[in-house]
Amino acid sequence: MSDNLKKILKLEEEIGAMLSEGIDTTDTKLEKKVLQVSKLLEKIDNNDLLYLFSYASPLHKVIDVTSYFKKVKLNKKELKENNSYKEEFEKLSTFVERIRYVAINEEEYLYICYKCDVDNAASYLLSCMSNEDIMELSNKSTDWDYKLFLFGNLKK
Repeated sequence: MSDNLKKILKLEEEIGAMLSEGIDTTDTKLEKKVLQVSKLLEKIDNNDLLYLFSYASPLHKVIDVTSYFKKVKLNKKELKENNSYKEEFEKLSTFVERIRYVAINEEEYLYICYKCDVDNAASYLLSCMSNEDIMELSNKSTDWDYKLFLFGNLKK
């Protein structure tokens, strides 16, 4: 857990207490705390954002946490040097599963995936993977839709 996330959680408690006391969302003290949280949200990574998303946080009443998700960054040089496309794809898949788990509906899930640009990241990783790696991924899954998606990325 990052220091910024710890700060956000502390402010979140204070905001929650203020809201439960009936303080209006336009109150200047509350707005200052929300502004502090907003600045901290810009500094945390997507995994910390998913953590905030995973429970009923009072932040959701005063700020749109989804707007702070960032594009997934791939270190293409490192991926090429280590030939770790498959491992990175598996991490990306896990991240997408976590998004699905915390999103309240399909619309929110799709919006977060769009903000994180997971489709382009996945396409890049699959385009660089060998057919053997793609077949390994497909053999791990029981979901036929996923298998067909992977098979569509095999090279001729």
